[in-house]
Amino acid sequence: MPLQKLKFKTPTRFLALLVCALLLWAGFGRAQDNYEITAFKIDGVRSVSKDALREGLATHSGPWSNRILWWRHDPLFSTEEFERDRRRIIEFYQREGFFHAQIAAHQIILNDKKQQVRLQVTVAENQPTRLSDFQLAGTDLPRVDELFKIIQSHLQPGDRLRAAKLRDTQLALATDLANHGYPLVNVETRIQRHDSNKTAMVRFRIKPGPAYVFGRVEVDGAKRISPRVVSEQLPFSRGQVFDQSQLIEGQQRVYRLELFQSVNLRAQAADSNSSEIPIEVRVREASARTLKFGIGYGTEDQLRGSMNFRRRNFLGGARRLDVEVKYSDLEPGRVQARIFQPHFVEARTRLIVNPFYLREDKKVFKSREIIYKRRSYGGELTAQRQFNFYTNAFLSYRLEDAKVVPGQAPLDSLMRIPNSYRKASWGLGMLYNSGHPLFAPTRGHYWALQFDYSGRLSEFIFNTEFHYLKTVVEVRRYRELAPQAVLAFRLKLGSLEVLDDPENIAPLEERFYAGGSSSVRGWRQSDLGPHVGSTPIGGQSLLEGSVEARFKIFPESSSSLVRSLGAALFLDFGNVWPTALTYKIEKIRSALGAGLRYETPIGPIRFDLARKNYLNAAIEDGRWEYYLSVGQAF
Repeated sequence: MPLQKLKFKTPTRFLALLVCALLLWAGFGRAQDNYEITAFKIDGVRSVSKDALREGLATHSGPWSNRILWWRHDPLFSTEEFERDRRRIIEFYQREGFFHAQIAAHQIILNDKKQQVRLQVTVAENQPTRLSDFQLAGTDLPRVDELFKIIQSHLQPGDRLRAAKLRDTQLALATDLANHGYPLVNVETRIQRHDSNKTAMVRFRIKPGPAYVFGRVEVDGAKRISPRVVSEQLPFSRGQVFDQSQLIEGQQRVYRLELFQSVNLRAQAADSNSSEIPIEVRVREASARTLKFGIGYGTEDQLRGSMNFRRRNFLGGARRLDVEVKYSDLEPGRVQARIFQPHFVEARTRLIVNPFYLREDKKVFKSREIIYKRRSYGGELTAQRQFNFYTNAFLSYRLEDAKVVPGQAPLDSLMRIPNSYRKASWGLGMLYNSGHPLFAPTRGHYWALQFDYSGRLSEFIFNTEFHYLKTVVEVRRYRELAPQAVLAFRLKLGSLEVLDDPENIAPLEERFYAGGSSSVRGWRQSDLGPHVGSTPIGGQSLLEGSVEARFKIFPESSSSLVRSLGAALFLDFGNVWPTALTYKIEKIRSALGAGLRYETPIGPIRFDLARKNYLNAAIEDGRWEYYLSVGQAF
């Protein structure tokens, strides 16, 4: 049969067939839409971070835990998003300096029976473009040498031409000039690429603008509190070279007074014929008085309650008075007042006066066996210096009269500790804390160092029973492994060295104790270390450490109540030794455990279960311990 040409009598029939064909093709191409993505593999990624690449993509597979938690669903596939993501991969590589990267292949593997899809993309990175040289351009440029050093600290010939590096360099140049009197600076980045040899030359063109100084300061919103209090906290004065960073520092200083709900510093527009920039400080005062009550329960301190009263601008001068009353099974009475005097000697130092009365019942968890009872009263004077947002240091002097009644063990005869005595001590310490957020950190560092000295240099006219030097250092690290997953580390060392006493007697409350919900879990509170009979008596050397993985159980749930549920796996280790600077590795005890967390506005509610793990000692009774508390262990 001879071939015949297909003829259409009217254009309408041709258009109808064309539309049907397009619809059939579109239906076939999108048949896999809304299938669950069980896997998304990207091959060929060698020179860039695969995690960073995936963060910018809309298409992703579910976590590995979905293979076990069968009721959870994987993300759904979209043809349009997958096409966009292939373009996003190329754009990502171009930002990383790979201007010739390509998608070598992509594959969509369907499972129509289960309505699932597996994806695979293969990338051909090719050679990156590298920096050959850089130039600094502009007329009447100030701080030329410093600007060249800034560029050299960010970029070097031979570096990959990464967009983020160029942005950081541009921002660093603008920030430097804005912090040295040129707030209207403009920095442009121009790139000249040579595709033949895969190199590029970068030119930073800078227009510094006019030079300015700080002008007058106007405080708006201060009613009960004198505007002078706000002005004294500012790190700049009129006529000083304008520095943009000092606006941020000034805002932090004023806010740390804890007298205002909000603080905002803003540079105003300068007059056309003036080199001064006026500064406006807008504040909103907090309530003059606040009263708060709290109640809670924990497995160690049992039922607890608290009352906090705060009086802002106490006796004028931006002073603050805090009165705190607490009760728990471990502290059946704590009453203290703290008066904060800002701007002590200089703006970043404050003075804290702290009279107190304390009743403490040191107990062993579960058995509630009393180690000692202490009743003390006294006062502490502290000068605290804030170096920056994360770092502060303090110097304190503490005077305390104490009465200690030992528990069931005959501690007085074994250790010759008097029932009543006086302590006078100096304290010196430094703290750095960049952990964020405050109650449940997911990133940042923490380290603290503190010395307490009681001896002839602290006695003055007061005779003290004990002379000692106590040192404590603690380091923490928080690292976010993945969204909603954190790895936390902690290490704490302590030493208590007795001075001028051949019998080496140290007060019970200054000695180190380990074990408990915020120490070495797996042991009862204070139960690690030296004992007299069954009663812990503390020691003079301490080592504690923890490694903890924290994660959310249902991170993608649509319900905030369900998303708040988390879990943790942890390893705790440590011990207490009877003499100073003694850390015997073979005596370190450890425990493995797991726990549940539920996020609340005041921190997570925490339940932990831990199991003792002895390496070089016999297993004792009570291998498992549990804890219920509020807040992370560290």
